[in-house]
Amino acid sequence: MQISDHLKGILITTLGVIILSPDAILMRLLNADTWTILFWRGITFSTGIFLLMLLWYRQDTIRQFIKVGKPGILIGIIFSFSTLCFTVAIQNTSISNTLVIISTSPMFGALFSWIFLKEKIRLITWLAMLVIFGAIVTIMSNSFASGGLLGDISAFGTSIFMATSFTITRRYKEVNMVPAMAISGVMAALLALPLIMISTDSFLLSPSAIPYLVAAGAFITIAFALITLGPRYMSAPEVGLIMPLETVLGSYLGWLYLNEEPSMLTLIGGIVVIGTLIIHALLSLKKQKSHS
Repeated sequence: MQISDHLKGILITTLGVIILSPDAILMRLLNADTWTILFWRGITFSTGIFLLMLLWYRQDTIRQFIKVGKPGILIGIIFSFSTLCFTVAIQNTSISNTLVIISTSPMFGALFSWIFLKEKIRLITWLAMLVIFGAIVTIMSNSFASGGLLGDISAFGTSIFMATSFTITRRYKEVNMVPAMAISGVMAALLALPLIMISTDSFLLSPSAIPYLVAAGAFITIAFALITLGPRYMSAPEVGLIMPLETVLGSYLGWLYLNEEPSMLTLIGGIVVIGTLIIHALLSLKKQKSHS
């Protein structure tokens, strides 16, 4: 049975989100300091993307890197800071807090597109932003007492940097930005090196951590490849309906395997954030269909 491109896009994107879900717990299981994890995460991600590109583009791979130009390098730098913030967040706050806060990136993407690309924002999007901002403030307020504020702020930074890189990608949508992901991995590793030298004697992981590192590298490489490919066959609102799945699954895995039970404020805030994102995506999809 032949499936339509639209269904193919939904299946590919959903699979990518599911594969990405264990990422946070695999990072925790590395059981290393923040900068060592950042270094190896950057190396494995960059290597994985480069190998995928070799498989896909073969002898044309180097030319694909050259074609990204200054915008691709800029995205690589920005996404490396997103990786830095994500690593700090995972090490300093709960997985559920991290993933819920990061899930707000589409709203920041809409805001940045309005500021830099002069794209109009509908009233429903402004209202969704206000609701989500209130929910995030509620979630972060709990971290003042629990000591996870640095992690929450870092997760917020991850969301901002991700939204920025997505906005630049939209601005240069004719350019293949997959090589920029490999560049971002190298940049993240370079960011980590001086910090490792200052804070620790070695950047080596324990032998028991190697399987988790390899698994994490494979998961994020395959997940990002699928999440990049899938949305080509479906609309942005439909993508917005699928992406919150990673927040739910990732938080549940943290609860199941690491006994990280989300606080009541995180649960409430998370339900509000995810619910708002889903409602916004459904309304956007309805409006899109009425104009088609």
